[in-house]
Amino acid sequence: MVDYFGTRIYYNTMKGALYNNMKTPQEIFAEAKASSDSAVDEFVEKHGEPMYCGFANVLIRPARGPFVKWLKSNDIGSNGVYGGWRVPWHKISEGHKNSYTQSMDIKETGCDAFADVLEKYGMKAYMQSRAD
Repeated sequence: MVDYFGTRIYYNTMKGALYNNMKTPQEIFAEAKASSDSAVDEFVEKHGEPMYCGFANVLIRPARGPFVKWLKSNDIGSNGVYGGWRVPWHKISEGHKNSYTQSMDIKETGCDAFADVLEKYGMKAYMQSRAD
C-alpha cells in the first residue's frame, strides 16, 4: 500500500493500524476531533461567538485509503461535490457545547484543526467554508 505522498506503508488488516504510525482510523478521528474541540474552545474564550453565519467542512482528497474507508463504513461524511470525501462540521463537533453554533469563524477554526491532524498522517485535507 502507498500513502498519499507515494511512501510505502503496510496496513495491518487484523488490527486496522498503519504500521508507519500505529494508529487506527478511529484513533486518528478521535485525535482530530479532540484537536478541533480544543481549538474551538480557545477561539471562543478569546473572541466569543462572532455572528457571521456560515458553513464549514473538511474535504479529504483523494477519497481513498483506510481512513476514508472507515469514515464511509461509519456513515461519517459524504462525497464531495467535485470529488473527495466531505466531513461536515456537525460530525466533527458532535457532542461539543458549540456544535450547534451558526458562527462560520468557529466552524472554520474547528475544521482547520481537524484537517491539520489528518495532514499529519499523510492525507490531503482542506477546510472549506461558505457564508450563509
